Amino acid sequence: MEANTGTATDITACMTGDGKAWRRFVSVYAPVIHKAVHYTLQWNGGAAAGLDAQDVTQEVFCRLVSDEFHLLSTYDPARAGMGTWLTVVARSTALDCLRARRTERMMRHEPYVEEELAERLWAEAPTPAGSAPDAHEELDLPPGLLSRRQSTVLRLLFQDDLDTDEVARTLDIHPKTVRSLKQNALARLRHHFCL
Repeated sequence: MEANTGTATDITACMTGDGKAWRRFVSVYAPVIHKAVHYTLQWNGGAAAGLDAQDVTQEVFCRLVSDEFHLLSTYDPARAGMGTWLTVVARSTALDCLRARRTERMMRHEPYVEEELAERLWAEAPTPAGSAPDAHEELDLPPGLLSRRQSTVLRLLFQDDLDTDEVARTLDIHPKTVRSLKQNALARLRHHFCL
């Protein structure tokens, strides 16, 4: 159940510079925002990207107050509760921060941490007795951690060293689907291995 703080009045008071109203707003909604940010980062590789939930939570509050509270002024209580609306804003901000961090890494030509993780996992997979040193068995992962399609995509990308288009042709799916399966699988692996 969402906290009732007299939302419309509090927002108006916050936007007119009432410090007491702003402190009340922050104390009530900071946990909601932090929780949404934390889970968004957790499931999308925030730790691997070097993002901290507290920093992103601060970014959410900065966005709410920037340009004379422009974003906060767009809240419509007829469309959603404040907690729900702030959760959407927090998730969007966290994803924007992740995209910005990944773009920054691409500009510096740093390898993706996710790709390093997948390559390391396959490199550490057991080698069947009497086989070539680079022939690995399937990864020993808990059943159900990855779907069959996710496992297949990762194996083709990182063990068989195919590129995205080759995997798409092999599986007769769109390259965007390959990228989506890869990202979802890597997010699950990061979460499972606490990376």
